[in-house]
Amino acid sequence: MHGEVVPLQPPHPADSEHLAWIARHSDVPVWLPWPLPDGWLVTGTRCVRDDKHEAQAVVVAVSGPHHGPAGGPRVADLLLVSEQPGTGLGAHLAGRDDLDPGEGLVTGRPAVRLHAAGASTPLWSVPADGDRAVLVGEAGAVWLWALLWPATAGVTLLDDLHLVDLRDPAHELDVPCGAPSPRLHWARLDVPARA
Repeated sequence: MHGEVVPLQPPHPADSEHLAWIARHSDVPVWLPWPLPDGWLVTGTRCVRDDKHEAQAVVVAVSGPHHGPAGGPRVADLLLVSEQPGTGLGAHLAGRDDLDPGEGLVTGRPAVRLHAAGASTPLWSVPADGDRAVLVGEAGAVWLWALLWPATAGVTLLDDLHLVDLRDPAHELDVPCGAPSPRLHWARLDVPARA
């Protein structure tokens, strides 16, 4: 029904070697906030790829402390999804039935602007269920989704965030890594490939 389907690979713990491997085998940017916010760690990856296809979508998870409105530190999780149009992973993680952001979601005033590979990148808020914030925009000629838990970590965490594309050889980084984020397990095992 969907044509060729490229599988969503299982979550993988993050380390510098694995991030470099994904960067070498990806058709989409591998976004990483850099520098990481204070106390934050890279907490895993997932990608849509197989032996015949380079990655059509990549998820990089980062986690760290966040001070919510009720006070006191909480752990926040951020998933950055870079995907070719029609892949559907970002929409799935956002709890949407669409493959792409859908009509009317990326219009009007953006909720936040971050910097992706040095370019000012607007992101628009996407309605989401549960205690998460979802934003989407375009960077590197593909979709960029940012999903944050809890929702209160949303726009303030992303404001003026700088992302680097790990495919750029200038960004060989010694990345601090932590235990895998449970947010990476919240996805079905396959998504449709782009048309």
